[in-house]
Amino acid sequence: MATIPQIRARLLEGFPEPQADLLAHVFVESHDALVTKAELNELTGVVNELAGNLNELAAAQKQTEWAMADLAKQVGGLSNALGGSLEDFACDLVPEILENRWQMVTKSAGPEDLTDGGRHREVDVVVRGEIEGKPVTVVCETKASVSTAEVTKFLKVVAKIRSRHPNDDIRPLFFGYKADRKARELIVKSGAAMIFTRGVMIPAK
Repeated sequence: MATIPQIRARLLEGFPEPQADLLAHVFVESHDALVTKAELNELTGVVNELAGNLNELAAAQKQTEWAMADLAKQVGGLSNALGGSLEDFACDLVPEILENRWQMVTKSAGPEDLTDGGRHREVDVVVRGEIEGKPVTVVCETKASVSTAEVTKFLKVVAKIRSRHPNDDIRPLFFGYKADRKARELIVKSGAAMIFTRGVMIPAK
């Protein structure tokens, strides 16, 4: 870009001095304005481009949140479906095994609310029937994976139920896909029954 004196000198060749001075300044100022405008346009383009990236990121984040929420619903539904299926499986299989091991005649099998120290507690599966003509109630805890803590907790529940029904023959049974070694040892030690994919332990009737 030429300087004002240089432009003025060229303009003096065809214009009077006042006009040459004015035009020289106008040319320089116009050039500066054009440069500033070009830079502004370039900056605006960059800003717009960044805004488009940010919008894409926001949309992607929103899609991720929706996907996570949908996954949570699916997992929750699967969990509920698994729990229900496991209880249904126990209702079918437990009476059959008890009939073979204890010659128990089953009268009913399904979830029930039992009195627990003045409270009503829902038990996953309660199998009611008779062994040698005497009534027996088997309360079942169904879990996909049974832990030692869950065994201890359920045995306490059974103890409370027994205390409310001292004349009833109430027997605990754990049903599921698996249990760790300590949980199995605790079940056997307590005299409870267990039915897992890795084995069945039914105490003598």
